[in-house]
Amino acid sequence: MKPIAGLDFTDPLTFITSLVLICVIVFVRYILLSGVYHWMVSKYGKKMLKHRLLFPPRNNTKQIKRELVLSSYSAVIFSVVGMIVLVLYQLGYTKVYTDIYEYPLWYIPVSIVVYLLIHDFYYYWLHKWMHVSPLLRKYHMAHHQSVRTTAFTSFSFHPVESVLQAIILPAIIMVLPMSLLAILITLLLMTLSAIINHAGLEVYPLGKRVSFIRKNFIGATHHDHHHRNLKKNFGLYFTFWDRWMKTEK
Repeated sequence: MKPIAGLDFTDPLTFITSLVLICVIVFVRYILLSGVYHWMVSKYGKKMLKHRLLFPPRNNTKQIKRELVLSSYSAVIFSVVGMIVLVLYQLGYTKVYTDIYEYPLWYIPVSIVVYLLIHDFYYYWLHKWMHVSPLLRKYHMAHHQSVRTTAFTSFSFHPVESVLQAIILPAIIMVLPMSLLAILITLLLMTLSAIINHAGLEVYPLGKRVSFIRKNFIGATHHDHHHRNLKKNFGLYFTFWDRWMKTEK
């Protein structure tokens, strides 16, 4: 067994206490990052960033309240999965390592990219399945209640969908060696990507000379098309699968 900071997460009391703490951290981080981004879009969108807005900012308090409620459920589920990862690590069932020199330093960014590619593959087919399956579609439509999305839409999922989204993390790190640092960076990238894709503000370069980024990486414009056209643009980070499966708008 691998102790973490002298804690035994297989102990019920330690598990529950740590779960509550992680849940608070996950939800507060979501509120802070989404809140700052939403404030920036609302304050500067109509003036400095008008050419990048997908739609004019509006008073959507009712929608945001609904998104916050769903997001609180997601935070709990993501935290439970995070605790499961800690227990699996402690029992020696994951490939997570804490010494960044256990593998060459160049492997850290490589492992992050590999993780994102695997996650993108998983999410594309899961997402497409959630639009095809009558049962899963019912749950997924909770997210699609937000047609004009906000930064707070990023975590706004039905609990069933949150579970389906979260289980890929422990599955990947049980086979892919990743440092603790790489995992933390990946989680931050996942959160920022979700916020950027839902905030209604295109942050990627707009000029033709830098079209490579817009062509291959999913941003607000790409994902906004999905919320307005449910049959297109199912990817998460990259546009590869949408292009290859001819589902890109």
